[in-house]
Amino acid sequence: MNQPMSPLAAELARLVIRFRGKRIPVTELFGEASRFDPGLVGDAKGLARFRSALGELETAEKITLPAPKSTTGWDRRTVPAIPFWVTRVEPLTVVPPSHSPRVWPHRLEAAGAIATRADERKILDRIATWIRDDPFPEFVPVQERSLELFDDEKAIDGYLSNRLFTSGALTLELLVCFRPALPLVSQHVPGAGPTGLLVLENRATYTSFLTALRGLDPRSRPDLHVGWGQGNGFAQSVLSIPLLEPAPGVVHYFGDLDLAGLLTAANAAAQAAAAGLPTLRPASSCYQFLLDGPSHWRSNDASNQRTGTDYPAVCSWLPPALRPSAVELLSTRLRVPQERLGLKMLRRHPHFWDGFAAGE
Repeated sequence: MNQPMSPLAAELARLVIRFRGKRIPVTELFGEASRFDPGLVGDAKGLARFRSALGELETAEKITLPAPKSTTGWDRRTVPAIPFWVTRVEPLTVVPPSHSPRVWPHRLEAAGAIATRADERKILDRIATWIRDDPFPEFVPVQERSLELFDDEKAIDGYLSNRLFTSGALTLELLVCFRPALPLVSQHVPGAGPTGLLVLENRATYTSFLTALRGLDPRSRPDLHVGWGQGNGFAQSVLSIPLLEPAPGVVHYFGDLDLAGLLTAANAAAQAAAAGLPTLRPASSCYQFLLDGPSHWRSNDASNQRTGTDYPAVCSWLPPALRPSAVELLSTRLRVPQERLGLKMLRRHPHFWDGFAAGE
């Protein structure tokens, strides 16, 4: 049963019908509506009531609003944001079918049962043609599939809020496409033994580790990709590990010894595990070096100001031997930046590379 409209929404529905064009400027609609409800003007809650009434019309399929992420369709200077225009939904003319209803491909049957609007059937028509013409497609980035299907690389992103997708009837998997992972900045330094990957949180440390590794004897240094995690971006770029060649068999991570750094490591480790990638391991000797440093290395941690943080859980990614010291550091809201292990120290103590050479 249809929900009854509010008086303001009912008046807006009447006004929408009276406008000539399908696209209706909201400033004109608001002006007309304020004659019916003068409280819209000058009332702090007037815009909210007006926006709510527009929502009622959209739910009742009387109008459509601009796409939520549109940069040109919304006035975001107000709270709530108000669209610059609305589009009237023309009533469908029911014509008795002169032939059998459309039979959709098996993969589109669920979506076909939902698609009652012309725009939705147009989407399915494009997909049905693609299924017919390319029965064995290869998985590609979603932008490429979108361009292939709709001549617009961003179209599928816009359709994801459509009920065909929100209902699960259409999925990226059904369209044999995926969202490409954030690229992982890395360089491969050939060496001895199995190939590994060492990711550093910060750019300076990435540069120094890469420089120090290249300075070692190629006959004895580890065969290693050195990557830059770009701070907390590694929680997303970790999914790009399968693109590395040669493929690393073991992955280590070294970041700042602080709350934000350890949370980044834990999030990236969880992402890697969920994707079936190699386990993300802590670069233990590097973290031990930071913990063993003098007290003046420690400074206040601006990322660690909330009370009630479960520090043992945050530090659980570290090896058991390091957890008590790391919990104590975080509990006192202090940090040690990874840059304390710089190029000079790496050249002076090449034992930092032993664990990577052994694939530990």
